[in-house]
Amino acid sequence: MNQTNQTKTYLFKHIGLIFLSFFILISITSAFADEVPGPLTDGEKSLVSQINALFRRAADQVSPAVVSLQVSKEGRGFSPFEMGLGSGCIIDPRGYIITNNHVVADTDKIQVFLADGRSFVAQEKMFDADTDLAVVKIDPQGETLPVAKFGNSSDLRVGDFVLAIGNPFGLEQTVTAGIVSFRGRQTRILGKWGYEDFIQTDAAINKGNSGGPLVNLYGEVVGINSNILSPTGTSAGYGFAVPSQIAIFVAEQLIEKKQVRRGWLGVRMIGLDDARQIPQDRRDLVLEKTSSQVIQMLPHDTQGVLATEVLANSPAEQGGIKNNDVILKINNEKITSSKQLQDLIAHLEPQIVIDCLVWRDAKELTLKVKLGDRQAVQAQEKAEEEKMARRSLDQFRDEWPFWPWQQNQETQPEKPYSLGIEVHTLTPPSALEYGYDANTEGVIIHTVKPGSIAEQAGLEFGDIIVSANGQEIKTVAQLKKIIDQADLNHQGLEMVVRNLKGRRSCILKHGPD
Repeated sequence: MNQTNQTKTYLFKHIGLIFLSFFILISITSAFADEVPGPLTDGEKSLVSQINALFRRAADQVSPAVVSLQVSKEGRGFSPFEMGLGSGCIIDPRGYIITNNHVVADTDKIQVFLADGRSFVAQEKMFDADTDLAVVKIDPQGETLPVAKFGNSSDLRVGDFVLAIGNPFGLEQTVTAGIVSFRGRQTRILGKWGYEDFIQTDAAINKGNSGGPLVNLYGEVVGINSNILSPTGTSAGYGFAVPSQIAIFVAEQLIEKKQVRRGWLGVRMIGLDDARQIPQDRRDLVLEKTSSQVIQMLPHDTQGVLATEVLANSPAEQGGIKNNDVILKINNEKITSSKQLQDLIAHLEPQIVIDCLVWRDAKELTLKVKLGDRQAVQAQEKAEEEKMARRSLDQFRDEWPFWPWQQNQETQPEKPYSLGIEVHTLTPPSALEYGYDANTEGVIIHTVKPGSIAEQAGLEFGDIIVSANGQEIKTVAQLKKIIDQADLNHQGLEMVVRNLKGRRSCILKHGPD
């Protein structure tokens, strides 16, 4: 066993003993809560000192490598410059610093301030918008730089203590503490092409913390703080960090190749476990009827993902994968979820040929598939969306001389009050704003009223309403008619919605008075 593992084993054992003692102490003192508290005993003081020492050590090991980023770009109008603040972490003695893409992407100058007072101007910046990560490079000019050490985010468990270190509101070297609240959180903040596997924490993360490290009690970086969920814009106990296992991969790619190249398969899919959780009587609504039949025919213990749609001219189609194939293995690695398959393909480079084991017509087939270039597909799709958006705007101009006024009138959200949602019909420009393709059609949810039956059913901003009570929804008027006819007090309204994560169904119904 090497020294690092010995240290971890030692810390693990002693952390357990310390916190066991800590909770026993709380239990004992609570039993005598009515008594007047006296001064701490020597044993209690020793316990407090040991707990403090653990947090101090973790902060001390990483804080020297945490930097403050002051970014600027040429402004417009009366302000010659626009300024911004963020955080970062030195990960390589050659001067490489990891931070967030949204902190440094649209900037002209990045000034880096170290904890010891030194400052540098970044000479190079590299981005990966799909994970909201970036790497900037400074020239240390022969000087020694403090470097943070990465830990394994896969070892984290809900309830583990973590520290967030950064520069919130410009307050340098601020440390906050909390626990891991959730692993694998999806927020949709990165859009439909984003890779989201966030660590959720209640350690306070605020504006300026972005790009700073999330640290475990071993003094290792286990995440890069990225964003928060808050109605006020300040910490409400919901912070999200990119796991270190993703950050390590992205940083290595950016440092070595200046970009992150990912393979592309071209399949829309759902994990078998997720599909089986859909009630049988509603499965045909959420999935195609054929897909539902395939799931029903599979042996119950089969694991994999169902290809609900193989995109035209994609590597998957060219390699022989068909709709309703069940992907069981990739390069002999068992596939258990759609997220696992997505991550696996993302870690493979374009043009690599993979062995894909699929289940079709009650037998297994091995197909060879040559992966495409995800970045090229993204660029092509973006160009097509912009082209369609321009064409649609030109059409609006031709049909309506005062088109900006008319467009605003058409897209004003309408309110089916009985459900507690505001909706409107998608247009190419508004579809792009919600993160969908420009040619996406349908009725989209703009607002969900707090406490409404829509919120209770799990409906969210950005959900596209696919069907209501079995009828496909194309217009707001059609949706209103179905709502008016629905018995929301007894039978309820069955609705199928889709978003960037997939489809789901729900029942909207008023509870008892």
